[in-house]
Amino acid sequence: MRVILGIIIGFFLTLGGTYVADAGRHNVCPAAQNRPLVNWDEVNLRFGQFSSTIETGWDRLTGHHGS
Repeated sequence: MRVILGIIIGFFLTLGGTYVADAGRHNVCPAAQNRPLVNWDEVNLRFGQFSSTIETGWDRLTGHHGS
């Protein structure tokens, strides 16, 4: 159980660190201006799809059918 908790905490620390580094990034090179390290719109889209898939699977597993 500790291993799973450690993996989850590590994942969120990595994601949070990347977000902070991306948001506070100083433009050293003009060519890299306004280019984030991560495409956060794509991350949001993929996470929405992932959570929808998990929710659908959970509903099928438990026998609940969402409205």
